[in-house]
Amino acid sequence: MSPAASGRTGSADGLRHIAAGRPVPGSLHSVSVSIPDVASVVGYESGDAATLSRISWGYPRFRTHPYVTRVAELAAREDAGPGEGLVLTRSARSARAAAAYAGLPPQAVRDLVLGGHGLSGVRLPAGGPEAARARAHVQHTGGHLSSRQAEDVLWDAGLIDARQSEETVDDSPAETVRTVLADAYGVPGPAYVTLRNSGMNAVTAAVEAVSEIQRANGRSHWLQLGWIFFDTMHLFEKGIVGAGHTTVPDPYDLAEVARAVAAHAGDLAGIVAEIPSNPGLRVPDVPALREIADRAGCALVIDATIATPHNVDVVPYADVVCESLTKFATGSADVLMGAVVVAPGLPLAADLMTVLPRHGDEPYRRDTARVAARVRGYAERMERVNAGALALARCLKRHPGVVRDTGWPLDARSAANYRKVARPTGGPGGLLMVDLKVPLEQVYDRLAVAKGPSFGAEFTMASPQVFIAHYDLLRTERGRAALRARGLHRDMLRVSVGTEPPELVVEAFERALRPG
Repeated sequence: MSPAASGRTGSADGLRHIAAGRPVPGSLHSVSVSIPDVASVVGYESGDAATLSRISWGYPRFRTHPYVTRVAELAAREDAGPGEGLVLTRSARSARAAAAYAGLPPQAVRDLVLGGHGLSGVRLPAGGPEAARARAHVQHTGGHLSSRQAEDVLWDAGLIDARQSEETVDDSPAETVRTVLADAYGVPGPAYVTLRNSGMNAVTAAVEAVSEIQRANGRSHWLQLGWIFFDTMHLFEKGIVGAGHTTVPDPYDLAEVARAVAAHAGDLAGIVAEIPSNPGLRVPDVPALREIADRAGCALVIDATIATPHNVDVVPYADVVCESLTKFATGSADVLMGAVVVAPGLPLAADLMTVLPRHGDEPYRRDTARVAARVRGYAERMERVNAGALALARCLKRHPGVVRDTGWPLDARSAANYRKVARPTGGPGGLLMVDLKVPLEQVYDRLAVAKGPSFGAEFTMASPQVFIAHYDLLRTERGRAALRARGLHRDMLRVSVGTEPPELVVEAFERALRPG
């Protein structure tokens, strides 16, 4: 086991203001960045040069890690040719898929060696839409080059002085992670768990695997529950998986689900949903969705990242369960990885076990070693997160002058559905969506917690999620109307509760919610 991580924000240290632009939690592989006030959020999302000079970091699928940028520049020089450089991918398979999606010829896929490491990528042409499409494919499928692999390339090439010190499990790390997750989900063994390069890479692999199986049955259409922040929509809307889709925005609306299914009788490949949905944290009726899927002859794919397998048991209902291990499973906010769990005993199980390995990308070994060290504390971490979430929900109810409503799995509309799949020993999970009556600035700017993208860390985080995900819609009246029609507006605060003592979390929010 390697030394403990340095520079990491501990669970007690997170309840404080963090300077703008500081990577959160502080590791070289941090997946978040501090954007501590609304003015900085606006500057960040609008591309203001002065703001971006202070805040250059970001979520790795959306903002390329500095080490990956550096390796891509070195690789482009090694692979001299026309164009505007290379976008690097985790695998040759991912590079071929990105090039094909962008409409680039096979020779645009490049394989080269740098620092003793074999790398794959796509040579991007100068001008035209192809470069943007190739980058979008890598972003939306999570097929990016790992920051740890980029670090190793630079280290082995003698271009950096040190590597990040962190706790890892170096002996059979993949087996460790898969075994822990198999136990958490209640599947027969690690063979039912497949690890992938990121949470979105896991979702992509699941959707593509189901699609491959269902095409043989003449089925190619998907039904997606939940609207606007569910990143899966890009897989369909941008044609990345090559399947038609229908979106039912309201996860509660089973009548609309039934109508959409009936409209595609005989053609429906699968239904994909989150528990709970992001951002409104609405919990669909999972057993009812299973019944609908069975009648339609389609698969049910559920993303359980927010609820976690320690709080809900959806394996009896879903053909496939996906999870972003970046979030609560690790809690360290310094590694991207995902998992796909096949439910045993359902009709597609045997085919999925065969087909899944052909889709998505295996994670880099150092990333797996980092997850292996963290995932062993998953169950205990969720006990503490659940306790903090319950305490914070009670706190928010004490401020009706500031808080209009709170979306979470135990709210009035979701509680009954949540209890259908909740584990007796579980809790609500750590994510809450706070609908404010006051301008967001009044609470967000004063709140002494980590603030920026991502969730699921062992330290409490807050995100101005409507700004971060849909700043473009906030800028126009038409866009704002589209948000309002779905119960969303600028003054909403997403909170990811950490493992701090509940009374300290409550104290931080009490200070921010009090007038004056």
